[in-house]
Amino acid sequence: MWFVSELGRLEKQYDSITIKVHLYGGSVFDGNLMCNAIEASKSNIDIDILGLAASMGGLLTMSSKNVGIVENGYIMLHNPKSGSYGEAKDLESSAELLRMMENNFAKKLSIRMGISDTEAKAILSKDTWHDAEKAKKSGLVSRIIPSAVETILPVEDPEDFGETEVYNMFSALLINPAAVGLPQNSQQIFIDNMKKSLIEALGLTKVTDQSSDTAVIDAVKEKITESETAKNNAEAELKTFKDAQITAMIEGAQLEDSEKEVYKKIGETSGVEALAIVLKSKAAPVQGSQAPNLGAMIQNGSSSANASVGRTDWDFKKWQTEDPRGLEKMSETDPEKFKTLFNANYK
Repeated sequence: MWFVSELGRLEKQYDSITIKVHLYGGSVFDGNLMCNAIEASKSNIDIDILGLAASMGGLLTMSSKNVGIVENGYIMLHNPKSGSYGEAKDLESSAELLRMMENNFAKKLSIRMGISDTEAKAILSKDTWHDAEKAKKSGLVSRIIPSAVETILPVEDPEDFGETEVYNMFSALLINPAAVGLPQNSQQIFIDNMKKSLIEALGLTKVTDQSSDTAVIDAVKEKITESETAKNNAEAELKTFKDAQITAMIEGAQLEDSEKEVYKKIGETSGVEALAIVLKSKAAPVQGSQAPNLGAMIQNGSSSANASVGRTDWDFKKWQTEDPRGLEKMSETDPEKFKTLFNANYK
């Protein structure tokens, strides 16, 4: 799961990725997850075998179309193995699972090497070793690469350390961004830049790029909720406007009651302009009416393009309680009125 997560992070930053392999093998289930992640990647992924790719490690290399191996490297393939404990039916179930895995291994190998399933199963029936030349000739790898002469491990004499200690040191380096050629703080810089871009794009005012990830996420959720509310209010007001137009046109067309519902459906589904054509100009849209400006309403987060209309009797406190956004907008669009209300309340 760590491998899949780390590969997903790198895919967002790089179009080409090289995976360097030295594997004795391991869990088939974990290996399949890794294979699937490599095969599904949108990045170009190369695999370089630096020493050994054995067992599930050998199968893993088949997930890339461009595999290299050092001239003294090896690939070892065989059927999956397991141990079982339990009743006869438990052992039978384990055997059935192993045969499923064997068939899957054989299918991958036959496709990679261009051989039949029978030939692939023969290769897998024992520990079959391939050196660099044999691996290239059989199609398991596409190139032989120079041997690695430098190590990123901070160890001068690896023989002085135990296998587990060296493995842990290598794992620790993988977690460090410097191990993949990135500055120590590049990942944090990347996250901060993403936050800054998000804040600017959405116009978030309650957070900065220095705010915590949680605070930024909460601000984004709040912004989305506000936008959805404004959108729903705007669409509701537009529907009310259209319904009023349709009703006025139908009433002015001198229609029979039995016809009104038909023409109403036309107006609702095709629009006011289409209804006017169908009615052959018997009734025109109500003069002096103008559809609400949806863009302005959604952007301002208000149910009306001009929040001041119809609120001439509101005082400053009323604005603060009922429509604080409208009050804020007033301070920009009508500063004199804002100043008057403010002075009346506080002076």
